[in-house]
Amino acid sequence: MIDDRQNWQRMNLAAIQQRLAWLQQQPDKVIFCKDSGVHYVAVTKDRSHIKLSLVEKVNLHTDLLQSVFDFNNPLHLVSEYTQAMMLGLVWQNQPQRIYIAGFGGGRIPLVLHHYLPETVIECADVDPIAIQAATQCFGIKFDDRLTVTIQDGREYLEQQKSDTQYDIIMIDVAFGNGYFPHRLSTKEFYQICEKHLSIEGVVVANLLHRDQFYAEKIRTFQSVFSQVCLCVCQESNSILIGSNSPILEKDEIVAKAKYLQDSYQFSFPLTDRALEVKVGKELAEAVPNLDKAQIFHDDSPPAGYFDCWLF
Repeated sequence: MIDDRQNWQRMNLAAIQQRLAWLQQQPDKVIFCKDSGVHYVAVTKDRSHIKLSLVEKVNLHTDLLQSVFDFNNPLHLVSEYTQAMMLGLVWQNQPQRIYIAGFGGGRIPLVLHHYLPETVIECADVDPIAIQAATQCFGIKFDDRLTVTIQDGREYLEQQKSDTQYDIIMIDVAFGNGYFPHRLSTKEFYQICEKHLSIEGVVVANLLHRDQFYAEKIRTFQSVFSQVCLCVCQESNSILIGSNSPILEKDEIVAKAKYLQDSYQFSFPLTDRALEVKVGKELAEAVPNLDKAQIFHDDSPPAGYFDCWLF
């Protein structure tokens, strides 16, 4: 069984590298750019790095990179926040089914698909142009275990059968300017996630430090999950991890991450991300006024929530 998995992974990595080989011959420049609603989806080559950005049409500027990878090591997760999202495996190290809302360049789906050859990974994304960029420039190839549906991430989950369960649910739906959809930030949405979790399932969500409603979003997450952990990355992201399974102490989280690191031989430092996780009092101290923060509900978005977004 182990030999079969290793043989498949060798063939899969070779196939990924073959799909990416054309990039090595490209000069450093924009290699993909297409109109997509209020954005342009742009892919840029910078030496061995390939970067996907959503560029706002109003000022042709974005300060939030969507996806990045090094084509010399396509299984390495460059961004710390993507490394931290892999901590969901601490709670579910052999997931049978994973759901990811938000696809972008498909970095996390590609890595999960490679290291977990028996896991089904379902994704949803509203932007077909980003999916096109991922298949053309990021080595993505869909199959019976890795699928994407062009649909709102909440709608996709709501339309699943009541007995559909996922071991890991990931929410990574920030737009180019950092806007995070309100309907994917509410208590009702996280209750939908919880409804579709397996008994020891886990939800992992990407947030931005600079978010005006940072504390409110964490507090809302806490209103649904009995254990909430926070990994604050050095970039602009924080990763929320929530579960209603038995609570893990910090040392258990680190030990399990080290086990995963050793077992899968990840090239990215999962153990380092585990060491950055804040639980209990550490989390409360890291987020001022968390206990006083408002809980978001579907029918009452706070004043100013949509001000950063372009309509």
